[in-house]
Amino acid sequence: MDTLNFTRPVDDQYAHIGLETALVQAFHQVYIEQFSQKMQDLVDYGAPHIGSRTVIERFSKQDGLVVLRRPVTSDTLMRVIYANWSSLASERGLGFLEFVLKMVWANQWQIIRLWHSVARINQYPLFLSTEQQANYFLTSRIMISLDATVSIAEIAELSPIIRRLVPANIVVKVNAKALNREAETKAIGVAMVGKVYNVVDLS
Repeated sequence: MDTLNFTRPVDDQYAHIGLETALVQAFHQVYIEQFSQKMQDLVDYGAPHIGSRTVIERFSKQDGLVVLRRPVTSDTLMRVIYANWSSLASERGLGFLEFVLKMVWANQWQIIRLWHSVARINQYPLFLSTEQQANYFLTSRIMISLDATVSIAEIAELSPIIRRLVPANIVVKVNAKALNREAETKAIGVAMVGKVYNVVDLS
């Protein structure tokens, strides 16, 4: 889309060679350096998915969506995610969550539905299972399992946002395999300290 020409009133005005021409050139230089992108961003507020990085990030944050800070691909990913968010309207749900996960982490994720023991219903949600079993019921909880190759820093940054992308009745738990693997390979030591008291019965 072509940008609007906000300097047309000055461009269309006749200017004599000399001071008037210099003023027009100075006006153009100041406008380009200080106001050009800001004015275009205001125009793009009507269709933020086609705007600059600043516009996309502003509206993504406003709607509680993913804001990526990758050096290369973040602008394109954020644009696609926000465009799809805007077009889905009331049809957003786990399908949109899957779409975002695929855009951000390709095939490095898995959504796992969680089940709970019927016999221990009074202790919900302490007895959850990732597999369907006899006498277990399907809960409204899901676990997003992320591969060990996914950046821990990126998971920590995006997890709170991802939790807001699901319907209100869905509870999300994010599991990073990198953290699990690190815990498995490190030895855990336990130390115990005791203190002895000598009690004398003088009765």
